[in-house]
Amino acid sequence: MGVEISLDPPVCPIQANGGTSKHKMINHTDRHLAYKVKSSNNSNYSVNLIYGILKVCDVKELVITRKPGKPQADKLIIQYCQVNDENADPKALFANGVPPGELSGETIIKLSAAE
Repeated sequence: MGVEISLDPPVCPIQANGGTSKHKMINHTDRHLAYKVKSSNNSNYSVNLIYGILKVCDVKELVITRKPGKPQADKLIIQYCQVNDENADPKALFANGVPPGELSGETIIKLSAAE
Protein backbone atom coordinates (compact mmCIF):
# COMPACT_ATOMS: atom_id res chain seq x y z
CA MET A 1 0.00 0.00 0.00
CA GLY A 2 1.08 3.54 -0.68
CA VAL A 3 -0.78 6.76 0.01
CA GLU A 4 -4.47 5.94 -0.14
CA ILE A 5 -5.74 9.26 1.26
CA SER A 6 -3.80 12.52 1.29
CA LEU A 7 -4.44 16.18 2.06
CA ASP A 8 -3.43 19.03 -0.21
CA PRO A 9 -1.73 21.05 1.17
CA PRO A 10 -0.20 18.31 3.36
CA VAL A 11 0.46 20.57 6.37
CA CYS A 12 -1.84 22.86 8.31
CA PRO A 13 -0.21 26.19 9.14
CA ILE A 14 -2.71 27.97 11.35
CA GLN A 15 -2.42 30.77 13.90
CA ALA A 16 -2.57 29.96 17.62
CA ASN A 17 -5.08 32.80 18.03
CA GLY A 18 -7.52 30.87 15.81
CA GLY A 19 -8.54 30.59 12.20
CA THR A 20 -9.30 28.11 9.43
CA SER A 21 -7.32 26.17 6.88
CA LYS A 22 -8.84 24.57 3.77
CA HIS A 23 -7.51 21.32 2.30
CA LYS A 24 -8.41 18.85 -0.42
CA MET A 25 -8.85 15.31 0.91
CA ILE A 26 -7.99 13.01 -2.00
CA ASN A 27 -8.71 9.30 -2.57
CA HIS A 28 -5.82 7.94 -4.66
CA THR A 29 -7.29 4.45 -5.06
CA ASP A 30 -9.59 2.67 -7.48
CA ARG A 31 -11.92 1.76 -4.58
CA HIS A 32 -14.47 3.55 -2.40
CA LEU A 33 -13.03 4.43 1.02
CA ALA A 34 -14.95 5.18 4.21
CA TYR A 35 -13.15 7.58 6.53
CA LYS A 36 -13.21 9.02 10.04
CA VAL A 37 -11.24 12.15 11.01
CA LYS A 38 -9.92 12.30 14.57
CA SER A 39 -8.00 15.07 16.33
CA SER A 40 -5.44 14.84 19.12
CA ASN A 41 -6.87 18.11 20.50
CA ASN A 42 -10.66 18.46 20.25
CA SER A 43 -10.57 21.48 22.58
CA ASN A 44 -8.81 23.63 19.98
CA TYR A 45 -9.50 21.92 16.63
CA SER A 46 -12.62 20.92 14.72
CA VAL A 47 -13.28 19.78 11.15
CA ASN A 48 -16.27 20.07 8.84
CA LEU A 49 -16.11 16.38 7.84
CA ILE A 50 -15.85 13.72 10.54
CA TYR A 51 -17.27 10.67 8.74
CA GLY A 52 -17.85 10.04 5.07
CA ILE A 53 -17.23 8.07 1.90
CA LEU A 54 -14.62 9.08 -0.66
CA LYS A 55 -15.62 7.51 -3.96
CA VAL A 56 -13.03 6.26 -6.46
CA CYS A 57 -10.49 9.08 -7.09
CA ASP A 58 -12.83 11.51 -5.27
CA VAL A 59 -11.79 14.85 -3.74
CA LYS A 60 -13.58 16.57 -0.83
CA GLU A 61 -12.86 19.87 0.88
CA LEU A 62 -11.76 19.49 4.51
CA VAL A 63 -11.91 22.68 6.59
CA ILE A 64 -9.84 22.65 9.78
CA THR A 65 -10.85 25.27 12.35
CA ARG A 66 -8.74 26.24 15.35
CA LYS A 67 -9.96 28.11 18.42
CA PRO A 68 -7.51 30.42 20.21
CA GLY A 69 -5.18 28.58 22.59
CA LYS A 70 -1.63 27.70 23.49
CA PRO A 71 0.27 26.11 20.57
CA GLN A 72 1.35 22.51 20.99
CA ALA A 73 2.19 19.51 18.82
CA ASP A 74 -1.20 18.33 17.55
CA LYS A 75 -2.31 16.08 14.72
CA LEU A 76 -5.28 14.91 12.70
CA ILE A 77 -5.68 11.21 12.05
CA ILE A 78 -7.70 10.14 9.02
CA GLN A 79 -8.71 6.50 9.48
CA TYR A 80 -9.96 4.72 6.38
CA CYS A 81 -11.15 1.39 5.04
CA GLN A 82 -12.41 0.03 1.76
CA VAL A 83 -16.18 -0.22 1.30
CA ASN A 84 -18.02 -1.96 -1.50
CA ASP A 85 -21.24 0.01 -0.99
CA GLU A 86 -20.95 3.77 -1.48
CA ASN A 87 -24.11 4.12 0.64
CA ALA A 88 -22.56 2.38 3.68
CA ASP A 89 -22.82 4.14 7.05
CA PRO A 90 -19.23 5.22 7.84
CA LYS A 91 -20.03 6.08 11.46
CA ALA A 92 -21.21 2.51 12.11
CA LEU A 93 -18.14 1.09 10.32
CA PHE A 94 -15.75 2.86 12.72
CA ALA A 95 -17.74 2.17 15.91
CA ASN A 96 -15.01 -0.24 17.10
CA GLY A 97 -11.94 1.39 15.52
CA VAL A 98 -10.59 0.86 12.01
CA PRO A 99 -12.26 -2.19 10.45
CA PRO A 100 -9.77 -4.82 9.31
CA GLY A 101 -9.47 -5.38 5.60
CA GLU A 102 -7.29 -5.53 2.55
CA LEU A 103 -7.29 -1.74 2.26
CA SER A 104 -7.43 0.00 5.63
CA GLY A 105 -5.16 2.25 7.64
CA GLU A 106 -4.46 5.81 8.77
CA THR A 107 -3.06 9.02 7.38
CA ILE A 108 -1.56 11.43 9.94
CA ILE A 109 -1.46 15.19 9.39
CA LYS A 110 0.64 17.40 11.67
CA LEU A 111 -1.07 20.55 12.91
CA SER A 112 1.33 23.42 13.56
CA ALA A 113 -0.16 26.42 15.34
CA ALA A 114 2.09 29.48 15.23
CA GLU A 115 1.98 32.41 17.62
